[in-house]
Amino acid sequence: MQTILILAMEGVMDSGLAISLDTLKAGSAFLSGSGRKHKIRIVTAAHRKCIRTGAGLRLTADLTFKEVSESGIKPNWVIVPGAGLTSDKEIAARLARIDSIQAMRLLQAFGKVNANIGAACSSVFFLAEAGLLSGRAATTTWWLSHLFRTRYPDVRLDESKMLVRDGQFLTAGSAFAQLDLALAIVADTMGASVAHLCSRYLLIDRRPSQARYMIQTHIRHMDPTVLAAERWVDAHILSPISVATLSSELAMSPRTLARRIQSATGLSPVKFIQRRKLMHAIHLIETTSLSIEAVAEKIGYQDGTALRKLVKREFGTTPSGLR
Repeated sequence: MQTILILAMEGVMDSGLAISLDTLKAGSAFLSGSGRKHKIRIVTAAHRKCIRTGAGLRLTADLTFKEVSESGIKPNWVIVPGAGLTSDKEIAARLARIDSIQAMRLLQAFGKVNANIGAACSSVFFLAEAGLLSGRAATTTWWLSHLFRTRYPDVRLDESKMLVRDGQFLTAGSAFAQLDLALAIVADTMGASVAHLCSRYLLIDRRPSQARYMIQTHIRHMDPTVLAAERWVDAHILSPISVATLSSELAMSPRTLARRIQSATGLSPVKFIQRRKLMHAIHLIETTSLSIEAVAEKIGYQDGTALRKLVKREFGTTPSGLR
């Protein structure tokens, strides 16, 4: 018997909770239908027996957080569905709530006994706040990445990834990356063949990256140097741009520029320049009928080969797959 515990906090995103339950229960049904004796127990827990979801629906949990602590339950996986947070003020308020504090204490306790723990979207903040991701790699929703990086600079954040596994911790990107997280947990607890069946029946496509969904103008941070670097790169997108040239234009040393860019975006200067060019390229690929060679030319590449390799590396697909 494997146990999967879902921690639902007041105001939990309905989609995140439902996606987790539906995917896990589909996997469990496929597992039972295969004739295997392996069983899955799915348990929901909340700070009180009945809570309200983000959409105002009523959830009756199987256990309260207190009952989870007292029961001695030993889950194979603990899942924290998305919390639907959109700003630093909301995040700070949610982390200070009593149900969040109780949930983080449970996460810390399960972390100490090496239970696997998964979180998606803004709920990754709970794992980081509990100190579970210190020194580890993680991802979260791309448009909160600047807030996450400011709060938890010791976490190696890569918001371009859809899923990041580091030891016992699995983190996922924006809200509907909960699908990817749940499917990965199905694979881990029920087997790759069951996960494949779930993906086929539920029409879950393979999506290794969030990068193609990022909206360039919505990626925000407050570092004036990095903002100036973005503006300069965007204005000279047709030209080959070196780190030395960029740092010279901004009147600072390459080392200082690298430190500022790394702190604000989590990228090296070279990858920062590549990312700006790539986002322009993706916009052209998705909104025009230009050939890949023509798109490459418009971002300062000599031919389409380098662009194809970059798209494949970052998005796990070909440029034509983005159209």
